Amino acid sequence: MIKQYLVPIILFVLCLTMLIGSEESRSARAAFLGNTVFYPFTHSIHTMRSNEELKTELTKLREQLAGERLKNLQLQNELKLYDWAATVAMDEGLSDFETCEVIGYSGAFQMRNLIVNKGSLRGIKIESPVVSATGIVGKVVSVAPGHCVVMPFSNPDFQMPVMDKNTSVQGILQSDIHGPVSMNMIKIGSQISVGDTIVTSNLSQLYPKAYPVGTVQRIKESSDNLFISAELEPFTQVENLEHVFILRRRR
Repeated sequence: MIKQYLVPIILFVLCLTMLIGSEESRSARAAFLGNTVFYPFTHSIHTMRSNEELKTELTKLREQLAGERLKNLQLQNELKLYDWAATVAMDEGLSDFETCEVIGYSGAFQMRNLIVNKGSLRGIKIESPVVSATGIVGKVVSVAPGHCVVMPFSNPDFQMPVMDKNTSVQGILQSDIHGPVSMNMIKIGSQISVGDTIVTSNLSQLYPKAYPVGTVQRIKESSDNLFISAELEPFTQVENLEHVFILRRRR
C-alpha cells in the first residue's frame, strides 16, 4: 500500500521544496535536482535537442555541398567547351563560328542527323559547315529559329571532296550505310598509303582547306578496277559529340 503512494509523495515533496524559499534558493535547488534526481530526463531532452540541431546543420551542409558540386561541374563544362573552341582553326574565308550543343537526333541510326540548339536567330543558314575540335562533322540541312539539323559525314547522303594532306591526292568522302567511312574515286596509281592524314580539299566549296578528316586504315581496289578506295578512321566520333561549331563565311 505504501509503495503505491511512494512516488506521488516524493513528487509532492519535491514540488513543495521548489515552492519554498527565495527565487535564488529555488533556482539552486532546481539546478541540483536537474543534475541528480532528474538528470536522466534532462540529459535525454538535451540529447534530443542536440540531435535535432545536428540534423539541421547536416542538412544545410549537404545542400551547400550539392551547390558547390553543381558550380564545380558547371565550371568544368565551361572550361572544356573553352578548350574545344580554342582548338578550332579559322580559315581566312571564315569570319567566326557559333558554338552549339547537341540536344537530340533524328532518323535511323546510320541515317540519323544531329539536332543542335542554335538556329536562324543566331544567323545559322542551310549548307553552313559544321566542325568539332578534332575534325569535320557535317553540314546544316535544316534551320528553325531556335535550332537546326546537321547532317554528319557518317550519313550515307553526305559527300564532299577531300585530299591526302601529304600528296594532295583527291577523292570523295562517303559513308556506307553499314558504317565504314571511305575516301572513294581515287585514281589507281595515286600516292596514298595507310596512315596518311586526310583533310578537306581545296576543291570544297563548303569547308576551309585542309581541315582534319581522318587517317587511312586500309586501301582497296574498286570492283571495276578503275579506282581505289581508302577506308578511314575519322578524327570525330559523331555519336560522342556534346558540342559542335558552325562556321560562318564572310559576305
